[in-house]
Amino acid sequence: MVEAPVKNPLLSTSREDYLADIYRIQAAGQNVNTGEVAQRLGVSAASTSAMFKRLAQEGLVHYESYSGVWLTKEGERAASRIVRRHRVIERFLTDILGIGWDRVDGFANLMEHALPDEVLEAIERLLGDPDTCPHGYPIPNRSGETAAPAGHSAEMLAAGERAVIRRVDESDPGLLRHLRERGLVPGTRIRVQELNPIDGTRTLSAGERTLVVGQRIVRALFVDRVVDDA
Repeated sequence: MVEAPVKNPLLSTSREDYLADIYRIQAAGQNVNTGEVAQRLGVSAASTSAMFKRLAQEGLVHYESYSGVWLTKEGERAASRIVRRHRVIERFLTDILGIGWDRVDGFANLMEHALPDEVLEAIERLLGDPDTCPHGYPIPNRSGETAAPAGHSAEMLAAGERAVIRRVDESDPGLLRHLRERGLVPGTRIRVQELNPIDGTRTLSAGERTLVVGQRIVRALFVDRVVDDA
């Protein structure tokens, strides 16, 4: 009989979820506040504040009531481990099991807390040690180091400019389905054919498709300009 891995009580499932969300918000260059984390996790602001205080007592975050929260070095190491597991599992679910990229976040949330490290490392080998999750976000390495997220907002593109999609907003399953259906996924090359200054819509070419997209879609795309598309 194989024994289940012993979990460190310091990092309960709940603590891991909080640390991972703080990490993701910080990585996006945003300040982490109680309201945003509470909304993302579907809990009350009071519960979130209480958890922030516990994490601060444990040396995992710095917390100030009116300034928000940010990870300590120890908290960043713990959070990067959780995020690494999550993103590797997402890649496995999409690439190997063929599950839609709009559904893998919930499954990965369930699996990331339970898989032994040995299994996770076997999955990484099977996948060829991927650098990013299906949505284009960098996977932290085993040392906890993470590359900066690739790409800048597609809002910066002017008419006539070309770019390649590096990552997309991963927060909304409905949006992810919409992007997938239109081929707006990491690795796709796009060109801004026309920009409407009145309503902010853009006409894009994406592969063989021509799409008219609104600001919500444009803001969900993070791209690198392509200087020579020859």
